[in-house]
Amino acid sequence: MNLKISECVFEKVPSLCVGVLVLEDVNNKADMGAFFDSEYAKIEAEKVAKFDGVELAEYPLIRAWRDIYKGFGEKKARSSIEALIRRVVGGKGLYRISALVDIYNLASLRFELPCGGEDLDTMPSVLELTVANGTEKFLSLGATEYESPNTGEIIYKSGDIVVCRNFNYRESDITKLTENTKRAIVVFEDVTGGDLEGAMEWFVKHVTEMTGARVVRRGVLSK
Repeated sequence: MNLKISECVFEKVPSLCVGVLVLEDVNNKADMGAFFDSEYAKIEAEKVAKFDGVELAEYPLIRAWRDIYKGFGEKKARSSIEALIRRVVGGKGLYRISALVDIYNLASLRFELPCGGEDLDTMPSVLELTVANGTEKFLSLGATEYESPNTGEIIYKSGDIVVCRNFNYRESDITKLTENTKRAIVVFEDVTGGDLEGAMEWFVKHVTEMTGARVVRRGVLSK
């Protein structure tokens, strides 16, 4: 499986770097409750202290992503990392989904980088990060009716399937990770010079230990 980034995306977001990991032999039913609780407690304490008294909308990372979203006409959507930080500092915690999702959410929070993952066996072709023309079809998580992204919106797609809208803001029900996922692609997005390699290394260490996954491809894409 390859990930391709269209040149038109870099025209809109020239600073974008995307870390890519392709996994096989994943045990997404793995029990990682004790690990999650321990890691989340440390991350939560760090973020609550860090953001005490901080206006999140003006935090440079969050401001950068908001500006990017506004740049392609999105006024309401927020980056996935803003959503995670708001949940943590607001005392709402994280949803437990599956081993893969739980690990990448921890990595996303720890390193403050948006992250997402998809089931490779549900994708008809190469995964592409591109700019929507507005005619593509998207089935949101839990939805029964398709919708279309906005023209100019930055999306992930595979063939005719929109995999995620607004970068990693909204995920498709078709390509979501499930407990039966064996092959997956995970991406980290960076626009502010964050520790992308550190996030990938942390994720790889724990996903291989917790789920037995093998990393078969790894790289960073930039302009």
